[in-house]
Amino acid sequence: MMTSPSSTRSVTFRAVLIALILTVPNSYWLMISWGTGGYDSGQSFPTVVSLYFNAVFILLLLIGWNYLIRVAAPRAQFSDGELTVVYLLLAVASSIAGHDMLQLLWPLIPHSIWFATPENEWAELFHHHIPDWLTVKNRDALVPFYQGESTLHVWSHLWLWIRPVFWWSALIVVLTWMMLCLTVLVQRQWVYQEKLTYPIIQIPMQLTERNGSALFRNRLFWIGFILAGSMNLINGLHFLFPVVPSVGGIGHNPSKVGFDLGQLFTEKPLNAIGYTPLAVYPFVVGLSFFIPLNLSFSIWFFYLFRKIVLVWGTMLGLGHLPGFPFAHEQLFGAWFALGVFAVWVSRKFLYEQIKAAFRRRGEEIEHVRIVRQAAIGLTLGVLFVLLFCFSAGVSPIHALAYFGLFFALAIAITRVRAELGPPTHDVLWHPGGALVSVLGTRRFGGKSLTLFTFFRGFNRSYRCHPMPVMLEGFKAAELRSVAPSKLVPAIMLVAVVGTISSAWAYYAQGYRYGAAIYGEHWIRGAFLGQLRVWLTTPLDAAPLEIAASIGAFAFTGLLTGLHRWFIWWPLHPAGYAIGIGYQTMNWYWVSILLSWLMKLILVRIGGIHAYRKGVPFFTGLVLGEFFVGALWSLAGVILGRPMYRFMF
Repeated sequence: MMTSPSSTRSVTFRAVLIALILTVPNSYWLMISWGTGGYDSGQSFPTVVSLYFNAVFILLLLIGWNYLIRVAAPRAQFSDGELTVVYLLLAVASSIAGHDMLQLLWPLIPHSIWFATPENEWAELFHHHIPDWLTVKNRDALVPFYQGESTLHVWSHLWLWIRPVFWWSALIVVLTWMMLCLTVLVQRQWVYQEKLTYPIIQIPMQLTERNGSALFRNRLFWIGFILAGSMNLINGLHFLFPVVPSVGGIGHNPSKVGFDLGQLFTEKPLNAIGYTPLAVYPFVVGLSFFIPLNLSFSIWFFYLFRKIVLVWGTMLGLGHLPGFPFAHEQLFGAWFALGVFAVWVSRKFLYEQIKAAFRRRGEEIEHVRIVRQAAIGLTLGVLFVLLFCFSAGVSPIHALAYFGLFFALAIAITRVRAELGPPTHDVLWHPGGALVSVLGTRRFGGKSLTLFTFFRGFNRSYRCHPMPVMLEGFKAAELRSVAPSKLVPAIMLVAVVGTISSAWAYYAQGYRYGAAIYGEHWIRGAFLGQLRVWLTTPLDAAPLEIAASIGAFAFTGLLTGLHRWFIWWPLHPAGYAIGIGYQTMNWYWVSILLSWLMKLILVRIGGIHAYRKGVPFFTGLVLGEFFVGALWSLAGVILGRPMYRFMF
């Protein structure tokens, strides 16, 4: 990936303004993806994988604009740098408004008020623990929102949401700012010195290199594009008109994806493997081609290993233990270990950098100033978060513990994305659950447990995380010769606009369709149901869950050591953390295995030259499915009906 001469214009006023304007319809696109029946009626969810197809689709439209006006108005074209900036800002905005962030938080805010019943006892148990400034407690005022056939755009309805949206938006923006400060602190080490590979940005960088001209002239690219796009088109037509034959794909119900291998095993102990689908996603095959072979091998290996453990557990009589094999706890322990190791490896650099920022002058003035501002900004962010939690009745110690784990996971995900670029990653175990497992519920008051539950709105699975996207943005800035300091204010502007516009998009749809049927409710019900259990049945520390997390931490440490000491060692520690995630891995493990096998054969036969020759084809697989899939998604949004979705 080389810097082109047309990259000279980058973080321009025009580029930032276009990104901010596009952020509003982008947020609407993301929020309306739920549909009126949740997962069963929604469109494809772009942010459950590492490369967001909505941002890539908008980038393709801007490139198409460049080609249309290149003769009539060449000065109106976007430069490579401007295209890169617009894409990166939209990716940040998508992360904030994505499936595991504000798509869950905004619906969660009023959920417990409207759905409280005498049977679930939510009103008696924890309504008094929810601060008035973080929700809407007037149930009568929520009637138009939950029944629908109304509008958000009247003053009485807007006023209802201003206070909770303001404070939750303030928290999200400050957390984004803290992630940005951490990114600034590590980016010099992880971008300029270690020269990590950043596989996720390789496709956007190819597209923004002279309007993607080199890529679009490659025949292998068009073969991959047409192959994946045609499959998506045919499957979409099959969804609308069953008489059209299907060529595979998930249709519309993600629980019916592919062929379920688990159906072949009906008796113990083999039936313990459970749901094990066999399905091929061209875009996952393409994305997996860019990651190291040992990582792709480790991902599908540990996915199958988890299935084997389930069978072993049944044979040994352990299958009856609640939560066995404690995949949530293993996930948390493995990712936490990766975060700790990432900080440990960079500890000397971080210490010297911060010390230089506050003691030295004259050398690397701009960098020193940026680091000093990042350190001060991070400190101010910590103070705001502590004050936010304290105002909600949460002990500062509890808040520090919670967000310490939160940022440890953020650092781990950022490092893994920068170094290895997996096509997807999920961590279904949240900091609140980890603290309860270690300390029990008695150490936390009802207010702490309640706020921790609301924090799950942006702590569900971490598939769309702003911090790795921001670090990838700094890498792209280096390739486009853009000063990192110029990206910082643009990122914060788009964070504010993305947060507020996502709230508008969700609540507007609620008033239109009726929030009682719009979106998915079982997730929020599960969050609040867990809170009910915590408050009605005090729990002690869970030794088995603690042991699972500690064991995963130690095992990840062992894999890390073996990976560093022995070049031939085939298992990557990040592969363990990603592979045992059973949510997205259920759907994508076969595609990752297939991509690994194809890349292995290609490299063994033709070496690095063959790999480079194959890059356009696999890029075409991604872009072909993304482009046609985005068209199906937009058609569903415009027509107001479910359409074929090529991904979850």
